[in-house]
Amino acid sequence: MLKGFVATLLVLTLGWKLAVHHDNLQEAHGKEVVVQDKIARFLVREHFKVAVIPEETTTNMPMVQATAGACRILVTKSSSDGADRDRIRSYSNAADIVFVVFAGRIYAEQPTLLTVLDYLWAKFQGQLGLEAEASPVLYVIATPNCDAERLAWLELGQ
Repeated sequence: MLKGFVATLLVLTLGWKLAVHHDNLQEAHGKEVVVQDKIARFLVREHFKVAVIPEETTTNMPMVQATAGACRILVTKSSSDGADRDRIRSYSNAADIVFVVFAGRIYAEQPTLLTVLDYLWAKFQGQLGLEAEASPVLYVIATPNCDAERLAWLELGQ
């Protein structure tokens, strides 16, 4: 009798954990799509032709590619801890300009302390039941003729 109860309890708890994990993955994917869409709309407003590169093509890194004449810009979301920065930089060449946009500001390198603290603060607020989202960390790779740093990146921080 006890073995049957333990087995039933085990099946129920594992099933619950799998269901919650699946919902969390769907929610995270939905947020990625929202960020991608926001980036794409921003670049269209800045008069670029935009193409969204699916994450399956880029080893789980959804990207937005924008072009205007000879100008080429690639924007991708990074992790808050910067663990994927080398992989992202591998998409650039020596002539490209690479910078990070976080909370509407431009940084030459990812401000990891700020991005991790922002992520942890949002996570803490979420655990309290409050609506909170960490600000996205965006890597921008652009050809030098774009002058991409002058775009109104503040709009993405809002």
